[in-house]
Amino acid sequence: MKLHTLTVVRHTERFEAMSRFYGELLGMSTVETWDRPDGRGAVFAPAGSVRGAHIEVLDMPGATVIGTSPANIVLTLFVADVRAVHNGLVSAGATVARGVEDTSWGHRSIGLDDPDGLRIWIVEELAEA
Repeated sequence: MKLHTLTVVRHTERFEAMSRFYGELLGMSTVETWDRPDGRGAVFAPAGSVRGAHIEVLDMPGATVIGTSPANIVLTLFVADVRAVHNGLVSAGATVARGVEDTSWGHRSIGLDDPDGLRIWIVEELAEA
């Protein structure tokens, strides 16, 4: 199998909040949007050198499980400077669930949750690891 694109699809009843979170707060560019009688959605691509990876947000009223965070899955985004990302997110009004921490395996990370509770880890690989 030769993979050319990886897409994480987020079904939600909070379409506007999810679109703002991935587009404005995390700074992902909008690749595509649609608003049709049978549904609406948006596709976001991360900024930087990542190619072929997308977050797709689909408005799914009545088809999602409300009040339950996604189980056993997280999204990890690797960046060059976690502290700078943390400061930018806090300045933009984001709620950071776990502040900047260094791990014994050589990562510096923060954790935040999207509007439907998916944990997002933003990770920097430390040189001294």
